[in-house]
Order: sequence, then C-alpha cells, then structure tokens
Amino acid sequence: MSRANIRKFCVAPMMGYTTPHARKLYRILSKKAFLFTEMIHSKTMIHYKKKDFIIENDKENPIALQVGGSEFQDLAECTKIAKTYNYDEINLNIGCPSKAVQKGNFGVCLMKDHKLVKHCLETMLESADIEVSVKCRIGIGKELNYDFFCNFINEINNSGIRIIYVHARNAILSGISPKNNRTIPLLNYDFVARIKKEFPYIQFILNGGIDSIDKALSLSKIHDGVMIGRLIQNNPFSLLNIDKLFFNTITENSISEKIILEYFQYIKKRLHKDTIFRLLSPLLNIFFGFHNSKKFKTEIHSIIKNKKIDVLESLFLQFIDKQRITMNL
Repeated sequence: MSRANIRKFCVAPMMGYTTPHARKLYRILSKKAFLFTEMIHSKTMIHYKKKDFIIENDKENPIALQVGGSEFQDLAECTKIAKTYNYDEINLNIGCPSKAVQKGNFGVCLMKDHKLVKHCLETMLESADIEVSVKCRIGIGKELNYDFFCNFINEINNSGIRIIYVHARNAILSGISPKNNRTIPLLNYDFVARIKKEFPYIQFILNGGIDSIDKALSLSKIHDGVMIGRLIQNNPFSLLNIDKLFFNTITENSISEKIILEYFQYIKKRLHKDTIFRLLSPLLNIFFGFHNSKKFKTEIHSIIKNKKIDVLESLFLQFIDKQRITMNL
C-alpha cells in the first residue's frame, strides 16, 4: 500500500479518550487505521516527568502525536520528542475552541493569525525528520466565509506541510461549549472539496459529522481520507471492519476471545503503573448496543473495585461466549 493511502481512515484525537490504553485496543482491532494521541500541551510534553503515561508508543504505528501550543522553541522540542518516540507524524492542533485553550493562545484561535501558524509549522518542519501536519476548522464565528478559509490554507501551505485535517465546521469561540462546538455549527463538506481543487497536492482529511462506517466509506471515495472520533469512542469495535473496507485487507469481523486475551495481556503488564479502571475503560464499550448487558456492567464495576483482574478477564470471555457476538457494520 502506498504511503498516500495510510490516512484513508483516521481515528480522531479525543481529550480523555485516545489514551495509550485506548490506542492499544484500537490497534488490536485494526492494523491499518491511522491513530492519534490526545492533544498534549507543548509544556506538558516537555516538562511532565510522567509523560510516558500519555505519549508512550507501544507499536501503535501508523500514529500521530498531536500537540497544542504556539511557542516556536517548545514546538521544535516537541517535534524532536515525537521523532524519538517513533511517531509517524506530529500534528499541530488549530481546532480546539475551549476557553482554557484560547487563554493559552493555541487551538482554533490561532486561525486568526495565519502567519504565526505558518511560522510554527516551519519551525516544526526544520526540527526533525518527521511528517508535520495541522488540524483546523473551516473558520471562526457563526458566518461561513470561504475566502477566510482559503487564505488561511494558502498561508500555511507556504510552510511546506502537505497534510491538513479539516473539521468541516466553524468554531464559535464564545457562548457555547466545546461539546456543542462539535454539533451546533453547520457542517460544510463543500469547503473541503473546493479547497482540494485549489491545492491538489495537499492531502485534506475530512472530519466532522461522520456518524457511521457506511458514511465514512462513502466520503472516503470523495476525499483524501476521513477522520472519525465519537463513533469510535462510543463503540471501538466498529473498527473491526476498517482494514477490509478501507484498505482491502482481510480480517475477522467478530469480537473474539483472541482480542480479549491480547488486551488483557497488555493490561496485566501495566497494573503497577495505572489504575485498573483507566486500563479497562477502553474495553467497557464491548457492551455497546447489546441486549441484557446491564448485568455484566454491574458485575464488572463491582469487581474493578477489588482489582481482581483474572475474574474480570473471565467475565469478558463469558460475555462473548454467551452472546456469540458478530459485528454487523
């Protein structure tokens, strides 16, 4: 498969969700999906003594490390760190609209300063031999403005980057929450299609409003690639068909004992490093959409408190055996 196709299906960076543990599960479920870390502030990445807890890369490639920040020296150092940790790419977040992010002068508010973003990206490109990309919105405020979006893309194109992930909504910087910023501003996929025609040599990966695998597959045939977040968060097992559908690779499409055993093998090696709930959290949505799963959930939450990992493993295997789960995606 050519390098140009590795981003055909991407799992979006999600604060509090795309942890190293979740990424490990995603990689077990799909060998080809392009993964992202959570957004990590540049200062945290550089100075946090326990940064391995959030940026470790346990053979999760292909994968991007997403950073938030706007200070050149910090971004240069983060780029070197991404290279050291064997990431395929470092991604600059210019899409997050939260008040805390705005206060720190990074995220989507940087779209107001095209030249600053260009210089940030130039600094990152010069710092290490690793792919540098950006994730942005199509604009700021309630009114859509293609010229603003086009001017922004034109400026950062001059930095030399060739991969841009676009959440196809504006960001509204006041009056609504980050959560509502993912749903209230109107989607406009047309802006992404139009910008591709003006910059055909850039890969534009579409993000926003993709709420089913079928929709993702359809859009991937129109755009360079698609990026999905909440669908994977809510049901990580929807990744089971991704390799076959998007990358023409034969894989099994059922939640099997092998998957559970492999993930528990990963968990057991890390019990001394992290809480059992954080380790197990990505797997809890195995129950997504299945009848009579409440009993198992109640049992599991009770056993988590007692840290009986072998009992938990047996419960998950029992659930699979009883349900004979096959994903119909």
